[in-house]
Amino acid sequence: MTTLLRPPAQRQTPIEPPATPETIVRAIAGLAARLSEVMIKETALVLSGRAGDIAALAREKGELARAYAGRWGQLKSNRPALVELPPPLRDLLQYQVGRLSAVAAENERALRLMQNATDRVLGIVTRAIRQHYAAGAAYTRGKPPVRRTPGVLGVALDRRL
Repeated sequence: MTTLLRPPAQRQTPIEPPATPETIVRAIAGLAARLSEVMIKETALVLSGRAGDIAALAREKGELARAYAGRWGQLKSNRPALVELPPPLRDLLQYQVGRLSAVAAENERALRLMQNATDRVLGIVTRAIRQHYAAGAAYTRGKPPVRRTPGVLGVALDRRL
């Protein structure tokens, strides 16, 4: 006898109502504040030379930046509602976005300094390797190696009689 299996019942996920401009602006302000704090920490780590600790912050910074961009996309799709926002909420948004802009500029400066220093060190190492390679390669290029006659390198005397 064959039994027929029923497909599993699908869950009904509640459909969320579209976010209001007020909730989107509050979310953007919160994300901007968190992103600013992460960038401040990252800048401090860069300036102190602790590059190993930056990886975890970079991951968090990327996630926050994606969420921030997504919320801005939602807000831009409903521009007429921006005019109807209460002034304190608009001021909060303007303050957090301005703060984020200043912190991002400082963070970018620190990261550029680190990148330039890294490039200089790599350039020095690369030049040293090329010079070393060129010195060794020029020795054998086109010319036979110099033959040295074996000479006396040392003398050992047996003084036992």
